[in-house]
Amino acid sequence: MTTPWEMYKQLDTPEDLELCPCCGSAAQLWQYSESATAPTSKVICCENAEQFGPQDGLVNGGCLLYMPPEGFYRPTLREAVKYWNEYAKALTSQQRARRWEAAQVLRSNAEVNRNER
Repeated sequence: MTTPWEMYKQLDTPEDLELCPCCGSAAQLWQYSESATAPTSKVICCENAEQFGPQDGLVNGGCLLYMPPEGFYRPTLREAVKYWNEYAKALTSQQRARRWEAAQVLRSNAEVNRNER
């Protein structure tokens, strides 16, 4: 008996995955193949499919990394995990730095406003 082919098949998620760098949700491991005989690739996806803001449907709903771009699809589990974690750490680092910089400006503006009173 053969197992029915599924384009996406969820696999056991490794414990060492970073949270989604876009929305902070947990991540999941999936296996992808274009046909029953095609090679498979592994991809880490955000689990957040919940619509928010102005999103208008199933295709456009959820986190941007719920269905990540092609670059996230890797031939092995190890490569998929490595790519996701490196991407997540880099994006989180950029966000923190930019938010810190923006907060610095707000704090210095508040200080100027206080001194002008």
